Amino acid sequence: MKKAIGLVLILALLTLSAAALADGSTVAATGTATVTLVPDMASFSVGITTQDALITTAQSANSAAMQSVIDALLAIGIVREDIQTDYYSVYPVYSYDTATPAVNGYEVSNTVSVIVRDLAQLPSLLDAAVEAGANNVYSLNFQSSEQTAAYEQALKAAAQDALRKAALIAQATGREAGETLSLTEISSAGNAYYDVRSYALDSSYAAPIESGLLSVSAQVQAIVEMK
Repeated sequence: MKKAIGLVLILALLTLSAAALADGSTVAATGTATVTLVPDMASFSVGITTQDALITTAQSANSAAMQSVIDALLAIGIVREDIQTDYYSVYPVYSYDTATPAVNGYEVSNTVSVIVRDLAQLPSLLDAAVEAGANNVYSLNFQSSEQTAAYEQALKAAAQDALRKAALIAQATGREAGETLSLTEISSAGNAYYDVRSYALDSSYAAPIESGLLSVSAQVQAIVEMK
């Protein structure tokens, strides 16, 4: 019986909403909100690329070099669970000195991603990876362990912003905002940006690294009845 009553109420609400939409007595507005965070984590990718005329030699040299890089990262304090292989490839290297291209050797590439949970270690980790033989370092990203909570905070603020705008639009037409018919999450984004509050992670032998700030944004669309 309760299910039947609930279904009737839902159908009634849908009927009212459809009627409101049909006679133009609704207003739609989009709210946005952004929360900024100071990063407390980072990630980067580091790789080894080797070449040799023999594929087995190229692979052996690559494996040995990558193991040296991994050992260097572990020695500084990175745990093995925070190092993950995310790319491995073997390609023939062609010579174009003749009319017909010929295989002149092989190139082996191996890349691992590293999660850094202590930002103070970041410059030392990058230096150690290069000193151990890494010839590719890229994809440096800053993160925060509070990003999920920050997004939830931004989502609530975006919903309030959407309702506030809907009320303002209704007032501009000489009416008032009534019942909220729907609230829809549109999108989310987390981006790093830099401003005067950015701080440097200094190393005595490495260039300073700017961690900047993280922005976590949310958008919500509200459809509100006007009365």
